[in-house]
Amino acid sequence: MADPNSSHRAVLFADISGSTRLYTEIGDVAARQLVADCLDKWVAIIEVNNGQVVQLRGDGLLCTFRSPEFAVRAASSIRDSQLSTPLSMHAGLHVGSFMLEGEQLYGDVVNIAARVAEIAKSDEIIVTQETMQSLSTELQEQGRLLKKVPIKNSEPMNLYLIAERGPATEYLPPATTSFIHLQLQLRYHNQTQLVDDDKPEFVIGRVGDCDLVIDHSLVSRHHAIIECKRGKFFLQDQSTNGTYVRDNGSADAVIVQRELVQLKGNGIISLGIDPSNDMEHCIEFEEISSSR
Repeated sequence: MADPNSSHRAVLFADISGSTRLYTEIGDVAARQLVADCLDKWVAIIEVNNGQVVQLRGDGLLCTFRSPEFAVRAASSIRDSQLSTPLSMHAGLHVGSFMLEGEQLYGDVVNIAARVAEIAKSDEIIVTQETMQSLSTELQEQGRLLKKVPIKNSEPMNLYLIAERGPATEYLPPATTSFIHLQLQLRYHNQTQLVDDDKPEFVIGRVGDCDLVIDHSLVSRHHAIIECKRGKFFLQDQSTNGTYVRDNGSADAVIVQRELVQLKGNGIISLGIDPSNDMEHCIEFEEISSSR
């Protein structure tokens, strides 16, 4: 059931940065133990700051706080605790109402906090404008405005970076801000479709539930997925025969098999067969942009 006092409760996503590299450098067993010890330390910090851990999620955690003030202080303590270790953190924070059922948290506040956490880089704590307005003057003075940041499945938002202790980089906001809205245009026969933040996942394959259906014997049922991530476009092949991608500046196509490749500029996608052998079933792609 919904918490009756949840209107200004805070949701924090905190994740470990650098764990993938660590597994490669010191091995699975040692890295797994280091990550587990790190998360145990984070849980203790959250509990000291009156927070509640809802989920441990791989290399990170989801938690809630009755006060955004406690949430920011907890996130700052977590960041500081990693300064002399091989691992760092990044976190996103938003405030609002939600529903908690067992270990599941529901509500738009959760979705926004997760998307903000995805934007944060190593050692960064990023909070929404609503969160910043709920903080004390002391913590508000640590905030650095990031104007009109593109957010997945949402309009651009004003966000704030919580600065580290000590001298901070002086920030001079631009007088005006224009947001470049990127879309990937796909053309196949007489069809033209767009992939962007409004439709961030686009499935191509042989069966009818795909966003774009290619009726060819070499095409898998769900052959490939094109995703829009923070204004960039990636193709994930999940097929039997692979996907061929050729940029217009390249003479030859590159085959992608169960891998991820970024789509840049414009070019051709061919499912299951080199485009030089079957131009009829090629998909043309082109990045297009507009200012907002």
